[in-house]
Amino acid sequence: MITLFQFDVSPYCDKIRRVLHWKRQPYKIEEIPLAQAFTRVRKLNPAGKLPCLEHDGRMIGDSTDIAYYLEEKFPEPPLVPKDPQLRGLCHMLEDWADESLYFYEMRLRFTLPHNARRFIPELTKHDPGWMKTAARYFIPHMMRGVLSRQGLGRKPLERALHDVERHVGAVGDWLSGRAWLVGDALSLADLSVFAQLACIRGAEEGARIIASSLPVTEWMERVDRATAKPA
Repeated sequence: MITLFQFDVSPYCDKIRRVLHWKRQPYKIEEIPLAQAFTRVRKLNPAGKLPCLEHDGRMIGDSTDIAYYLEEKFPEPPLVPKDPQLRGLCHMLEDWADESLYFYEMRLRFTLPHNARRFIPELTKHDPGWMKTAARYFIPHMMRGVLSRQGLGRKPLERALHDVERHVGAVGDWLSGRAWLVGDALSLADLSVFAQLACIRGAEEGARIIASSLPVTEWMERVDRATAKPA
């Protein structure tokens, strides 16, 4: 049995759940309370990050490593193109989503007070009361520190939202005449970009931006239908 150790609200965990759904692999979820993020998670993964996946006595951390592990173990239906150029494009789009779009969803969901009031309770729903209370204060502060060091946090909000508009517009332009991001089939690139945009859409500002792009909203509906949890 596959076990997925996760934070439910993480886009990286959503990506791996969708990989498992697409490959029709049964799995169980172990939700990690935020209070254990700096203790138990580091025992699972020395990098201190989730998701982690346990399978056949092996523990794999990092969503990209997990996705490629699952692709190797369960190659059908595929998520990584066989064509070298398409495979390279798939990797670049996945990395762009994971290493760039991620910081926009972090800023919108966890540093803007009206959005943080919705998402921090989701993040701490498995935690004791003291953590639920403390997280309301330290999560926005911690996220602002991460974003400041990364650079996005030093931009005015108006500029950051303009960036989101530009990114969503680029995805919409690329999807013109296409059903999927890479080639003619759903790929890991679709799942990675979808997971980040779904989190961006969870914020009020992101929802308005994504709703303005019909190609992106229609593509997100296709990805969601294709990778939803089997009934």
